[in-house]
Amino acid sequence: MKIAVVGTGHVGLITGATLAGLGNEVVGTDASADKVAMLRRGEAPFYEPGLEELLRTGLSDGNLAFADTIAEAVESAEVVFVCVGRPPVGLGDRSLTAVEDSAREIARAATDGVVLVVKSTVPPGTTGRIAKVVRMERPELDFVAVSSPEFLREGHAIEDTLRPDRFVIGADDARGFDVLEKLYQPMLDAGVRMIQTDPRTAELSKLASNSFLASKISFANSMARVCELAGADVDGVTEIMGADPRIGAAFLRAGIGYGGYCLPKDIVTLERIAGRLGYDFGLLREAARVNDESLKAVARKVEEAVWNIEGKTVALFGVAFKPETDDVRGAPALALAELLLAEGARVVVYDPMAGDEAGRKLDGLEVAADPYAAAAGASCVVLCTEWSEFRDLDLTRLKEAMAQPAMVDGRNLLDPDALVAAGFSYHPVGRAPTGT
Repeated sequence: MKIAVVGTGHVGLITGATLAGLGNEVVGTDASADKVAMLRRGEAPFYEPGLEELLRTGLSDGNLAFADTIAEAVESAEVVFVCVGRPPVGLGDRSLTAVEDSAREIARAATDGVVLVVKSTVPPGTTGRIAKVVRMERPELDFVAVSSPEFLREGHAIEDTLRPDRFVIGADDARGFDVLEKLYQPMLDAGVRMIQTDPRTAELSKLASNSFLASKISFANSMARVCELAGADVDGVTEIMGADPRIGAAFLRAGIGYGGYCLPKDIVTLERIAGRLGYDFGLLREAARVNDESLKAVARKVEEAVWNIEGKTVALFGVAFKPETDDVRGAPALALAELLLAEGARVVVYDPMAGDEAGRKLDGLEVAADPYAAAAGASCVVLCTEWSEFRDLDLTRLKEAMAQPAMVDGRNLLDPDALVAAGFSYHPVGRAPTGT
């Protein structure tokens, strides 16, 4: 099929590259001319495992191309994916201006029979509004607008595109279901479930899913506070809970808190949408409050480990919001660094992928080339992102580099016995410190 993708962020680029890999003819476009030029060179603007190889393969075999304008991208497309961003405006709101503007440009260039697929995370009713904009711009155009939200995990996005838990398609016209069923047929043949519904239900499902995941993390972090007071082990509690198939183990780990681009904004968006409709969704406000509290609890552990933060060096291991990405949007480690800098600490970070980006985001943050350089002269190390390489640290070398061997494990990743044997004080989340 001939596909156009408007917007080449995490969702748009991965959608386009994977569909091209399945043999479709895909043309992507973006408002950023620099990004389009980068993509034409086969360079991905962000890190995602396997993406750059997929991008270069699509370019070399001719199934993937990038256009300078929306008009060029959509002029012969059978399906147009709308994947534009929604920048923040006001207190917790997100702008839909780029979505509306893209719809107008798509309408001017689209051909009859086109299916517009809204993949951007949007409030319920947005797909209908896009359809109205298109009809106003091109009354004679024969088209269908559908909602098909993505449920990608950064770090696993290609796998999640090719083998998702489900495809959700919200449409008011059978043509929308038929065309996307044809497009997704390779995945459906492999057993992926397709859920057909109306556009508003599809739009709301994405916000509901992310808000529930955020709430589940906050429940685990609330249990961590209770376990610390009760002398219990939060990892043991959540393991027992997760063994119940009604609960499940995913997203039930205590730590420094959730972050990233999606969960923090989607839980706020859903709470605000509910409020405007007349329902006070206080559970979501509390989940967001607990997330802030979880970050501050880790900051308190640093203070307990070093006593006075002012004038001390603190090393943060991992600054991406999760492993296997260089994304620092909403990263808890950056928020922690900001708190520590405000208290007068010197903060040095090391991350396998996201260090340089973090240094650009926060003034005063120092970036090291490896964990031992980051820990040089530090009174405390805080593990913020569970990159696998941190499991294999040379603890003797790490201790020798530090002024004071204190480890705050914000993800409960490390072996406490090994750390204590190496001479560290160990401060985990949701259980008692050891070696102090």
